[in-house]
Amino acid sequence: MKKLIAIILSACLFPGMLWAEDKEQKQYLPEEGDWALGIDVVPILRYIGNAFNGTNGNNELNHVGGTPFTSGTNFHNNRLMPNVSIMGKYMLTDEWALRANIGLTIAAENEKAYSIDDKALMNNPFSEAKVIDGAHYERNGVSILLGTEYRKGSRRIQGVFGGGLLFAFQNEKSSYNWGNALTEINQSPTSTQFPSMSAAPINGYRILKENGAGSDVYLGLTGSAGIEWFVAPKIALGAEVNLSLYYIFGTQTYIESEGYNSTLGEVETRTDIKTPGDNGIYFGTESLGGSLYMTFYF
Repeated sequence: MKKLIAIILSACLFPGMLWAEDKEQKQYLPEEGDWALGIDVVPILRYIGNAFNGTNGNNELNHVGGTPFTSGTNFHNNRLMPNVSIMGKYMLTDEWALRANIGLTIAAENEKAYSIDDKALMNNPFSEAKVIDGAHYERNGVSILLGTEYRKGSRRIQGVFGGGLLFAFQNEKSSYNWGNALTEINQSPTSTQFPSMSAAPINGYRILKENGAGSDVYLGLTGSAGIEWFVAPKIALGAEVNLSLYYIFGTQTYIESEGYNSTLGEVETRTDIKTPGDNGIYFGTESLGGSLYMTFYF
């Protein structure tokens, strides 16, 4: 009878012992040599919430990447900056890691439109010939955070502390090509008024190039503190806040244009400065990468 009880107890307890042993063998926390990628889960949670509150008609999942260094209202032109970034880490040891948050936007567009061919119209008043005007736009933005982090804690919840260098850059330029040449005979050629063009140049000259928003550069330092909760092996849900100090400086904005100078009796190109450039300094708390994020270690 005693042997039978022992066999039954062994049959009942053995699977539990194996399960406990297997659970102990699971590695929840990151280790030396691990790589990691993170995503901001706030857009996902917002999408799920909207799906259940009756607003799913306009519900869109805009991005699941990280939030780059563009969330503040102190940016001159947010539309030039990236909306999504790549969040990554590399574990140097079990406690120390290199981290990066990089966002990039590079855009180039060409727009074309027809204008009346002035030369053909001059030779034939009934001419319907046309020429092509062109506009070329460049919109660039980059956001980079490079630094290190230290984590404290041996269980599934760890404190994460970090610091790093910030760099961001944005630039906007436009250039125009005109089908009707500006000459001594045709001093006011027919040209397209493209929507992107700023106010009319000085003296009514025709725009050739302009940097409407100019170039802005951001340099600084950041420190961070947060937590990561490992909801599964090598999968963590985290939140952090950053304390940032950075310097902002912007370049001059200008318009390059062409027109006929009646005093000199020739076509000339001129450059007019619109703004002399500016600068500033910012110090405060914000969220870089994601106020609530999920990180996958592998």
